[in-house]
Amino acid sequence: MTPTQIETMARNKYNAVSDSFFSTAEILDLMYQACIELTRENNLIEGLYSTSTIVGTQAYSYPTTAISIKRITYEGQKLKQYTMREDDSVTGLNQATTSQGTPVYYFMWNKVIYLRPIPSAIGTLNIYTYNEPQVILSTSTLEIPTHFHADLTTYILASMAAKDSNFSAADRYDKKWKEILLSAKKWARLNKRSDSFTNVQDEDILSGGFLGLV
Repeated sequence: MTPTQIETMARNKYNAVSDSFFSTAEILDLMYQACIELTRENNLIEGLYSTSTIVGTQAYSYPTTAISIKRITYEGQKLKQYTMREDDSVTGLNQATTSQGTPVYYFMWNKVIYLRPIPSAIGTLNIYTYNEPQVILSTSTLEIPTHFHADLTTYILASMAAKDSNFSAADRYDKKWKEILLSAKKWARLNKRSDSFTNVQDEDILSGGFLGLV
């Protein structure tokens, strides 16, 4: 669905098709707030960012809209996330070392990704992320999964009713919205393990290095 279609659906449900009390800009803002709530804990928006490494450059920017990073690869090889304390083990407590090679590890600080070893060649760094939604305009393409589009009207209706001092309706829609959030959380968990059975991975079959499992 488009933002305009969702706005029309919400107005029809609230019998406010031509009501100027609720502006289009206001409804689009409510739509964005609903998407924020849906994605805050449920990781509904997946992203992939690619950048080229620079010889001798250790630090790379964290993707702007990313909530969290799922995986980073360098030239197709998964990098292991580790801590600054583990970096001390690699560098002999000399974090300023300029030793170069093929990146194997990374750590993050203040929305910056640091590679170790520092790249000695130009390569492709792929960053797999869970993202927050972008601000919604009438012409936007919604980033959340399509089966959640119609649910956005519930959040919009709750806010419209509250603004209209129709507090009983606002409470009713708000309760339904909380149920939608729980449903989204369950869907996100199931979606992450689709095409496989639920199981606990055996550490003996996972690849590892001197700092632990990859």
